[in-house]
Amino acid sequence: MALTNDDKKEIQKIAQKEMKDFLDSTNAHNVVIKIIQKELGTKNIDDKIVDLSTKVVVELFKTLWQRKSFWEGALKSVK
Repeated sequence: MALTNDDKKEIQKIAQKEMKDFLDSTNAHNVVIKIIQKELGTKNIDDKIVDLSTKVVVELFKTLWQRKSFWEGALKSVK
């Protein structure tokens, strides 16, 4: 028996609630932050995250520009 869209939405809602309850009831968030801080070797990770994010965005735009002919036609044909 196939699941209906309503069934899928209900399952998604239940899963999201369970995940939120689990993360709220444990200190998993803090453990992940501590691991990241340990790997980066600093308590202040904001600057490194900004640098990394900037590099990712720059590379994305470089790649999009270099492959402009690949996606430009598809966007022009959208009405």
